[in-house]
Amino acid sequence: MKLLNNSAKLRSIIVGLFSIFSSQLVAEEPGDSLVWKGVYAFYNNETAQAVEILTEARKNYPLNAAVHFTWATSRWLDSQANDSIEMSHKVLNRDLDTVIPLYKSLVKEYPDKPLYKLYLGSAEGLKARIFLGNKRWFKALIPAYKGFKITKNVADNHPEIKDAQLPIGLVEYYAAIRSTLLKWAATFFGLKTSKEEGLAKIEIAAREGNFAWIEARHLLAFIYLWEAPNYLGALEHAKILSEEFPKSFYFQLLYIESLLKIGKTDNVLEMLKKLDDELTNLTSIQISHFKSYLDYEWALYWFLKDELEKALKYLERGIANYQAELDVFLGNSYLLQGNIYDILDNRSKAKSAYKNCIELDNNSYSVKLAKTYFKTPFQK
Repeated sequence: MKLLNNSAKLRSIIVGLFSIFSSQLVAEEPGDSLVWKGVYAFYNNETAQAVEILTEARKNYPLNAAVHFTWATSRWLDSQANDSIEMSHKVLNRDLDTVIPLYKSLVKEYPDKPLYKLYLGSAEGLKARIFLGNKRWFKALIPAYKGFKITKNVADNHPEIKDAQLPIGLVEYYAAIRSTLLKWAATFFGLKTSKEEGLAKIEIAAREGNFAWIEARHLLAFIYLWEAPNYLGALEHAKILSEEFPKSFYFQLLYIESLLKIGKTDNVLEMLKKLDDELTNLTSIQISHFKSYLDYEWALYWFLKDELEKALKYLERGIANYQAELDVFLGNSYLLQGNIYDILDNRSKAKSAYKNCIELDNNSYSVKLAKTYFKTPFQK
């Protein structure tokens, strides 16, 4: 389990590597507006439409710096929504084998254009995601370092590209608070390890980045909700994401979670009912992932309303049917289940739920709390 969770943190680093890919997506290059249209489509859960838009953009604007990488990313996200994990890895690998040689050629032909180098580094780094998907953790470090070296070179020589702060900050943050493996990886990358400086860099990307602001705000909302609690910070970022991408089921979940964590339940019931309706519009694979996430949010809502039996029913269903790769919702479900059983004075069931949370060993804040409540009962 420890090795699995180290891989999850490495995966977060790789996400940072490729999330900077559109650092200059402003209307400066022919085709940028069409690329942006595709970007908004895939963040709004319209992945098939995104693939169609970006395939057209790639055909009509082959010299656009963002288009090839964005196209590959959209096809990967579309495959994730419709295919098995193994198939999505194959799609990504095949497409990267297509775009990486293209970027190498563009870098050679246009050596003074840093965006081609940036996208080449992002594509090389994204190769590591395939190894992570196949649980080949150490092998993932090779393409990760290869891509990171290129992107860091761009960042060092072009400080005006604020998006490059995201992957650097992400590595610094996780290496500072996580395992020896990540500290070694950060040293390997030539980076220091500082939680505060890492978060500060991600905040720069969130507030000043041209495109990385999307992933930067997403990652900050995630970190502030479930790793380093800062619920008002999470609310700020999640609210912006939910407004910019109203069709993103996941961003809406982040926003709801942020509201509930600061005790704001006004309008949340209507928001949850809306997501219940929208769930039916997702693909079967997406439903299998997001249903348990939504069950947890319902449980948290009813918990705050002191409807403990209703909350338990949602938790039991969500836990029993949990199929998502990301286990942070599962850990929080176990934690909340334990809290409720403590309130109901059923200490044996509470300790069992806390034990399940602890055994996930995903280094989330829920695990830390579960260890506390396993020794000392939760009191509301």
